[in-house]
Amino acid sequence: MTPCAIIDPRLNEECKTNLRHEGFNVIPVALTNFVEEPICGHPDIQMFVHRENIFVHPNIDKQFVKNIEKYANVIHCSTKLKKNYPYDISYNIATVSNFAICKKEFTDKQIQDYFSEQGITILDTKQGYAKCSTLIVENSIITSDDSISNTAKSAGIDVLLIAKNFIELPGYNNGFIGGASGSYGDTIYLTGRIDRHPDREKIESFIESKNMKLKILSSKQIIDAGSIFFI
Repeated sequence: MTPCAIIDPRLNEECKTNLRHEGFNVIPVALTNFVEEPICGHPDIQMFVHRENIFVHPNIDKQFVKNIEKYANVIHCSTKLKKNYPYDISYNIATVSNFAICKKEFTDKQIQDYFSEQGITILDTKQGYAKCSTLIVENSIITSDDSISNTAKSAGIDVLLIAKNFIELPGYNNGFIGGASGSYGDTIYLTGRIDRHPDREKIESFIESKNMKLKILSSKQIIDAGSIFFI
């Protein structure tokens, strides 16, 4: 089966075209009015993806669910999304190795139970937008968030801490590198160029050191689009 890439429908056409050229079936998540407009189409706000399981909020678009059912086991959770932080972060979770990075108090209970069943340890962080803030590189991470960096390092995870800002998220002051990326196989995909990022060389070297490749999907500057989930 052709793998799929779950994206924000507002992601630029160059990214969509290049994802298709890379061999992915591009599936946009529907916009929702349950959260603020800048993040209303962000996949990492509306769902949590782990292996072949997709945990979705109860009001997610039904047609989207039909579109992804052949790719994964869709699990409908009970936690509803709300406009204001931290009530929009229940599914915003980064998993690396046998750890889940999230703000535990506001993480959906069904997902927490799943972690317990799977032997996955929750690393509780101050940063609620954990997936947005975390680029997963094999069993390591790249982040600009100090709390995620410190928590991950304390668990023995290799971390590259990069400069804040330099990633756009229209409607907000800045975005995050996790939300501007996705990974499949041995390749990290970024939504745009990082030549203006002061830590560009560090980012490229870190990814290379983990025996992974970097693919830039757009000639535009990198933008936080709520992560790209590959299944």
